[in-house]
Amino acid sequence: MSTTAVVIGAARGIGQAIGEDLAQAFPTDRLVLADIDLDAVERVADSLRARGVDAVARHVDIADEKSVSNLVAATSEASRVAIAAGVFDSAPTLQVDVADFERIIRINTIGCFDVARHYAGRMAERGTGSIVAVASIAARMPRMRQAGYAASKAALRQALRVLAMEVAADGVRVNTVSPGPTDTEMMRQLASDHATVDDLADGSLLAFRPRIPAGRVARGSDIAAAVRFLLSPDSSHILLGDIVVDGGELLGM
Repeated sequence: MSTTAVVIGAARGIGQAIGEDLAQAFPTDRLVLADIDLDAVERVADSLRARGVDAVARHVDIADEKSVSNLVAATSEASRVAIAAGVFDSAPTLQVDVADFERIIRINTIGCFDVARHYAGRMAERGTGSIVAVASIAARMPRMRQAGYAASKAALRQALRVLAMEVAADGVRVNTVSPGPTDTEMMRQLASDHATVDDLADGSLLAFRPRIPAGRVARGSDIAAAVRFLLSPDSSHILLGDIVVDGGELLGM
């Protein structure tokens, strides 16, 4: 049966991978790709339309409540929503600028939560729907120089669990996926002092980063597969869940 799927933060990286995965897994869906970078997300939508996918691009700034409300109003029928928007910053904690900390929380926590609660409300009215947000293993494992990012993802996970409890009886499922290091454009820039992103899999004693047992970092497709599962009927009895996709870095803890 045809439905509408929305991917927030779909212009690049994990969000783009999620959009491409959903297009293949649910070929009859109308796919709405939203991002703050409209030109970039238009290019992603164009590439999918060239393959026969019913894909449209929309602008959204998740730090702007009105922008979020406009997107949700225009896609109120959505029954699958993936939230992959977010920002990253790294600085020694003693040197963290409060404005930068607030910006990360505003986007990664409040912005993503705002998207989720608005869609959850629409889904609750219809009695069905699934929402998945991309969190991070940084919500569980402290990362050097990532106080703001780790705090934002930990807060997002817990806020969405509360939301999930409150809308479960209305037939709405809310879950998260927590990636470990993932080979994206942003990660390649952050790991520019490594020969390859996969070198991060070796870990670092100085940074208190454990080795990744799988021997490589994640690909966008690894994260997208977990998101797709949680958005599909195959996961109908999973809610308040968090699927960790980290190649074993957390050792299952």
